[in-house]
Amino acid sequence: MRPSRIASGLISLVLSAALAGCGFFESEEREPWRAQAEAACYARNMVKLSPLIQKANAIEGKGICGIDRPLKVKALEDGTVSLGSRSLVLSCPMTAALERWVAQSVMPAALARYGLPVVEIKNFGTYNCRSRNNIAGARLSEHAFANAFDFAGIVLSNGYSVTVKKGWYGNATDRAFLREVTRGACGTFTTVLGPGADRAHDDHLHLDLARHNNAGTYRYCKPLPQVPPRTAPMFTPDPNVPMASNLPADPVWPAAAQPMPAAPTYASGNPSFDAPLPPAPIGGGQPVYETAQPAYPAPQPTYQEPQPIYQQPQPVYQEPQPTYADAPAAQPPGCPPGYICTPVGQGNYVPPPTGAGNIGWSIGAQPVQGYSPTDITGSVPGPYSDD
Repeated sequence: MRPSRIASGLISLVLSAALAGCGFFESEEREPWRAQAEAACYARNMVKLSPLIQKANAIEGKGICGIDRPLKVKALEDGTVSLGSRSLVLSCPMTAALERWVAQSVMPAALARYGLPVVEIKNFGTYNCRSRNNIAGARLSEHAFANAFDFAGIVLSNGYSVTVKKGWYGNATDRAFLREVTRGACGTFTTVLGPGADRAHDDHLHLDLARHNNAGTYRYCKPLPQVPPRTAPMFTPDPNVPMASNLPADPVWPAAAQPMPAAPTYASGNPSFDAPLPPAPIGGGQPVYETAQPAYPAPQPTYQEPQPIYQQPQPVYQEPQPTYADAPAAQPPGCPPGYICTPVGQGNYVPPPTGAGNIGWSIGAQPVQGYSPTDITGSVPGPYSDD
């Protein structure tokens, strides 16, 4: 063999190794279901765009981090529930799920437990290109795809604040509220991690829409708390505080200018003082003024026949209590410990609240690149964690 061919072959091997080391031949891609879920969300108009929820440019992070069609979200519930001082980057499906969770779980629980609406949701962020729990070599967190939300607490319309860190073991009302919204989240999101899941989630609820199996039917919820019955609200409801339910169906953004109030009108005063003076007489005589005398009718005594007072009995309104079905004890074969593997709409399990479940990704089972049909994307057999 000629020396030139040997040298050429060695150079080719060196170049190939160098290019592979630089990542030119890496074929890692985002799972197909992420783009499919985004497309389905936009096609079904699951999120109503406004100046507070706007489309943003695609994010291409390190490796496969990022999102093709993100949203910048400033507030939920038609602008009545703020998400803080800065816009958050979220996927369309995650935004739709948050909207539904706030409308169906958070706001009703706040009105029932406190008598006041929520005006702000405190959070620890959404998009962050990192691995789960920041552990080197672990799978990427759903935060790396803007498909997760860390709920830290709420602020009510009177300024009262509830946080997961203090309220989970706080007063009875705070404990009941946080447990109710956690159970509601277990029916809206596919992953819910809170106090008791692990030490990293003692101060917030991690919510995401990860796929734990190819069909997207598995959910992981820890803890799955018992919800105390509703009692009298902590505060007296203020009728002057506008509720989200009273807002117009299609509010105008920005708000239309309000008409200026009409100029005030005043009734005529006493003619003796406000009437114009008569013209001065011609000549040297003195003007004669005639003072108008007001006529006061003599007061007449009035007699009112006493009327009997009848008290109409008022019906006693019983506040409806939310009911939550526990997960069935018998799970399908192969279901990992801690997971709820009964598909939505099958079996006796009804995820709370009634009617909630997956947020509409009914596109059928999709093959996920790199996973076997029985693989779970959580940390099997150990507990699932994504913080």
